[in-house]
Amino acid sequence: MAKPSQFRLRWKGTVSDPFTLGKISEMLRTGEISLIHNIEVDGSWTTLRQYFRMIGNGTAYPITGSSSHSSSSETNIPQGLPLGASPQKNRLTRDQEIDHAVRLGYLWCGSTFLLPLLFATIVPLCNVLMRDKLPDSSAFVLLAFATLAGCGLPLYFVRQIAVTLKREGLAEISQSQEKLCLALAALGVLVYLTVFWIFTHSPH
Repeated sequence: MAKPSQFRLRWKGTVSDPFTLGKISEMLRTGEISLIHNIEVDGSWTTLRQYFRMIGNGTAYPITGSSSHSSSSETNIPQGLPLGASPQKNRLTRDQEIDHAVRLGYLWCGSTFLLPLLFATIVPLCNVLMRDKLPDSSAFVLLAFATLAGCGLPLYFVRQIAVTLKREGLAEISQSQEKLCLALAALGVLVYLTVFWIFTHSPH
């Protein structure tokens, strides 16, 4: 199948008329659009950044049909802000901030199995401060609280990050992160409550 010669763009729910790849490159260069805009490819939507990476251009966008007065430095600088944003150095910073938000969301997803253990240190800390071992029922209540807090906190932050990603046109990524974090949090609660119950109620 021949590759499409024109592509539609989408930004915050608004779909544009089809543009050639050369026109899209020019719009990126002038700051009319950014690498976080969506592009329609074979009936599905992805970000311009992901599309150019997919076709082998890294984070830089292809320049087709560029005029002779365009400098070599212009053709290699990825642009990262939506329409109306100013200096080019700030566009790159904005693009990096979006990438950082995506990575941070996945880090919070993974932390659902680390934070409960970290919060569970409250039990040995209480044993030291009280100079006596907590009753099994009290220890389990504290461990259950640590589990719920440790699994729920990442979900809260992932949802906060999702607001930013959706505002930048990355709704699909934000939704996948929320689903992943919810699944990991539910699994973490099940696993840790089971382990802590066995630990606190087993014969010593």
